[in-house]
Amino acid sequence: MLNTKIDNIIINISDKNNSTQILPYPALTSSKADWQSLFLSQYDHPPHKTPEHVLSHHVIAIAQNQFHLEVRKDGKFQQQLVNEGIIQITPAKISQSLAWTSQGKFLLLALKPEFIEQATCEITLRRLELIPQFSISDPIILHIALALQADIVTGSNTGKLFGESAATMLATHIVKAYATEKPIIKAYQDGLAKNKLHIILDYIDTHLEQDIKLSDLAKLIEVSQYYFCTLFKQSTGLAPHKYLIQQRIKRAKTLLQSTKLSIAEIALQCGFTDQSHLHKHFKRLEGITPSSIRQYSKNLQNPS
Repeated sequence: MLNTKIDNIIINISDKNNSTQILPYPALTSSKADWQSLFLSQYDHPPHKTPEHVLSHHVIAIAQNQFHLEVRKDGKFQQQLVNEGIIQITPAKISQSLAWTSQGKFLLLALKPEFIEQATCEITLRRLELIPQFSISDPIILHIALALQADIVTGSNTGKLFGESAATMLATHIVKAYATEKPIIKAYQDGLAKNKLHIILDYIDTHLEQDIKLSDLAKLIEVSQYYFCTLFKQSTGLAPHKYLIQQRIKRAKTLLQSTKLSIAEIALQCGFTDQSHLHKHFKRLEGITPSSIRQYSKNLQNPS
């Protein structure tokens, strides 16, 4: 059993007022993205020493520059010169303190323990226990983290489905790589059954204007979020959030060509947060802007 001091500060990284007890400088966070299962914060923090504390979430820390770090975690001490991309994993309820002597740039990803257990319940047989990691390189964690960071920094507003999908992939990978007992992963090759795929695609099509959640899609066909993501991609060739964006752009294109609705109205009807959100994704997928395709359609209908 892992030990923690009962008088340690309990820190919820996703709570701004609470997290400043150990990290007083402001951070760029995923608060506006409203991801339910995952929280991201990006720090550029001057030299600092935290008090000893425990975390309410499982937290992944990723260095984004080189700095000297001292860590005391679960009674074990380590000091090192961390480089960009080096990762630490601190399970919830583990006692730790940290100190760095130069400017530290790092990402923190916080996952709720109950989410990890729920997302991986089909592949774990016993109560989940993660092993603390002091200094690792993990390309899968790094890839997911950078994609999440880019979504926040660029203001892409990809939505809850993207956040939940990334959180599910992250949770599953962590359990497979860093749990005390390795999970049993069933191999599927053929994707979703046709009737189940039809249920999912019809639901997405009729709820495009909503911020669709991964958990809702998985419940429709009674599978875990992990297996849903795997099977959906096998069936469609796309991750769920990418398929959703593709269908929203397809509908927006139809409305731009066939209605007199304003571009702002079309954006909302297709599930985008605003006109600029539609513009960004439309230009990326179609290669032209919404206003350009509308003007092109008008020219076709009213040739001079």
